[in-house]
Amino acid sequence: MRLALLSDLHFGRASPELVPPLLAALERAAPDHIVIAGDFVQRARASQYDMARSFVDRLPAPWLAVPGNHDIPLFNLLARVAWPRRAYRRWIADDTEPMLVTDSCAILGLDTTHRWSRQGGRVDPAQIERVAGFIREHAADRVVLIAAHHPFHQGAEIAKKLMRGAPRALEAWAEAGPHVILTGHLHRWLVEPFVSRKNRSATLQVHCGTGLSTRLRGEPNEFALIEIHDHAVEIRRMVAESAETGFDAAGRWCFVIEAGDWALSED
Repeated sequence: MRLALLSDLHFGRASPELVPPLLAALERAAPDHIVIAGDFVQRARASQYDMARSFVDRLPAPWLAVPGNHDIPLFNLLARVAWPRRAYRRWIADDTEPMLVTDSCAILGLDTTHRWSRQGGRVDPAQIERVAGFIREHAADRVVLIAAHHPFHQGAEIAKKLMRGAPRALEAWAEAGPHVILTGHLHRWLVEPFVSRKNRSATLQVHCGTGLSTRLRGEPNEFALIEIHDHAVEIRRMVAESAETGFDAAGRWCFVIEAGDWALSED
């Protein structure tokens, strides 16, 4: 099973010249499914959602997605409070927490946006328990992946506040079984296991940067390819230094599940 992970496309503040190279790279990679970790648009306007919809309609594989904080209105306070996800549901997908189960993997989307938070996110107790149950149900037979916009762990150098409920979620999920968390939001790349308070490494974090946005924060536009091989994953970082060069591989990480934890593999 091969997955592609995209995040933070930010139509409305995207580089239009990167759209053809990104679609071409995805066509060459031939993923079985594409996961999009939110922030399709910059300001949740209809014109921006129209561009985002045009993009996803051209994707070369089935896709599933979760919303990001930019996908709910910012300046229209009535819409933000009364119907924050209406435009997302109209233009992108009605289901903000999709699920996909195949013979080799199980993917669950998590909506971490919140109407009262301009930038940050929130994971509530019901979501934490639902994900824990999903991990317990599938981890023995499949690689479990959780897709969300906001990261559940980040370095001390990150100025953005960590999502509410994230520490509790990580500890609960580490006890449930091994899994991979796919996120965006920070416009930065990171692949590493999270070590819980009980010294478990059951959570493998994959933070993907922005696919198309001009807000690069010192890193290139990128997406990830994730190859799933029985209780192991191979992650490749695909970056574009320019529209002319397109997206090329810029790093490879392999992890295998050993005794319920993720371990770096030399394969």
